[in-house]
Amino acid sequence: MGRGWTKAVPLKAVVVAIVVLVAAYAVHRNWDALVRGFEELPLWVLGVAFTLTVLAQGVALLMWRVVLADLGSPLPLVPAARIFYVSQLGKYLPGSVWTIVGQMELARAERVPRRTSLTQGVLVLAIAVGAGVMVSVLLMPFLGQETFARYWWAILLLPLILVALHPPVFAKVVDTGLRLLRRQPLEVLPTWRGIGTALALQGVVWLLLGLQIWVVVVGLGGDPLPSLLASVGGYALGFSLGMAAIGLPAGAGLREAVLVVALSGVLSPGLALLVALLARGIAVLVDVVVALGAAFLTRRAGDLPSPASSPNEPLGRPLCPPHGPPHHSSGPPA
Repeated sequence: MGRGWTKAVPLKAVVVAIVVLVAAYAVHRNWDALVRGFEELPLWVLGVAFTLTVLAQGVALLMWRVVLADLGSPLPLVPAARIFYVSQLGKYLPGSVWTIVGQMELARAERVPRRTSLTQGVLVLAIAVGAGVMVSVLLMPFLGQETFARYWWAILLLPLILVALHPPVFAKVVDTGLRLLRRQPLEVLPTWRGIGTALALQGVVWLLLGLQIWVVVVGLGGDPLPSLLASVGGYALGFSLGMAAIGLPAGAGLREAVLVVALSGVLSPGLALLVALLARGIAVLVDVVVALGAAFLTRRAGDLPSPASSPNEPLGRPLCPPHGPPHHSSGPPA
């Protein structure tokens, strides 16, 4: 027991330190919006918005686990939460790879192969963007003429995303990438059932986050009925386009710009900008809270994975039975 604890503590200390540093940086960048939100809005509005964002994070974790299980590496809830929430802070750093890199490294402790974590990270990003574009395209008629005039091209992304999410197409693209990285090909392919479930869960995430925007809009005096669809559709469009923008930390700037345009029909430009900035501040605060909580979730010593019996033993959980015959490709071994 003591030996396992001494192995766990340094890793936990490093993870907590990184989480605290990135969290402090993210909160600092959004501090003014949070302070102004507390000045402009009743506490109950902020409380409801915070609660809806936490619920969205919970559903997002379920979606993340569904994708990982569909790729053959299911994880229990607690280790999955630790990996998912801690790695999410990587999106506040410049570049779009840090979240996936963090997931790959943290998941290794749970014996998830790196190629599976990499594939899952790409697939989760595609599902999140795809679901966001689907929601926003459905609600585009309610987002106003200016939103359509500026972002009509998002409609063209929908068929491309659906094709990319087709399991055989996605597998071929991933296998090509893994071959270039000199990694073994996927052993378990994603399925339509898994991808469909993940898309549905991500749709719920966008709905909850859109309701969070709506509560803030109503709290600032917006008309409840017209602002509902604008809030849900505008946030889904802005967030998904922000996620697809490579190089922007958490879609900085683009997400807010889209949301301001979408809310221009129900709020003044100044209040719409406040809503967008406050939404980012609440999202950062929730990310920090859940990441800190997850970082302190240390497994018991008896649950620690045993060391590999030999240096050449491959890292990875035994994969669950594949959906159909095993997938093989001609890529070189890792």
